[in-house]
Amino acid sequence: MRQLVVVGNGMAGVASVEQILKRARHFEISIFGDEPHVNYNRILLSSVLAGEKSADDIVLNDINWYRDNGIRARLGVRVVKIDRANGLVIDDAGQVTLFDQLILATGSSAFIPPIPGADKKNVHVFRTLDDTRTLLEKSGAGRKAVVIGGGLLGLEAARGLQMRGCEVSVVHLVETLMERQLDQEGGNYLRRKIENLGIRVLLPRQTQALLGNGRVEVLRFTTG
Repeated sequence: MRQLVVVGNGMAGVASVEQILKRARHFEISIFGDEPHVNYNRILLSSVLAGEKSADDIVLNDINWYRDNGIRARLGVRVVKIDRANGLVIDDAGQVTLFDQLILATGSSAFIPPIPGADKKNVHVFRTLDDTRTLLEKSGAGRKAVVIGGGLLGLEAARGLQMRGCEVSVVHLVETLMERQLDQEGGNYLRRKIENLGIRVLLPRQTQALLGNGRVEVLRFTTG
């Protein structure tokens, strides 16, 4: 039987496999995911952060789905090399897997701006379930949190942290929140709604450096 390898255990990769399984079965399937989790709904991570859902609530396909469909689930395993000429993928454990067909569905990765001090402790990204769990561990009543980025994901993170008791500020580079989706009037309306929730909004502010002795304590802006 032909070998299908899917690199990426997220929503897109698994949805592709679900469609393949609805048709005649011509493949043995292996799915690689560098997260050690089954397929989950990444869109709902903000609901987990806010306490509206649990991690189990956002699972799309549990481990039994992989087993029932004869899928080899390589969870927590990252593909580091693809040999197209010989139909091979090599993972970070050094194991080799043959493929006749290969689907790449690795998605995106969190962007960390090149701000001096971004390598200090207490600087986090928000994209995966493990990221969410880390933020939950660090959040709580009386804790101060700053979210750099006033797009949709940043605002969802800010609201989630506030729901966990944090005092939250949103720092955004341009004059309008969610400027890719909203015009000036819509952005101003959104800012008022966010501020009415008790979240501080700082616009337009460019972060020049993250200061602190080993851990972030202060943001310094280009305005001084």
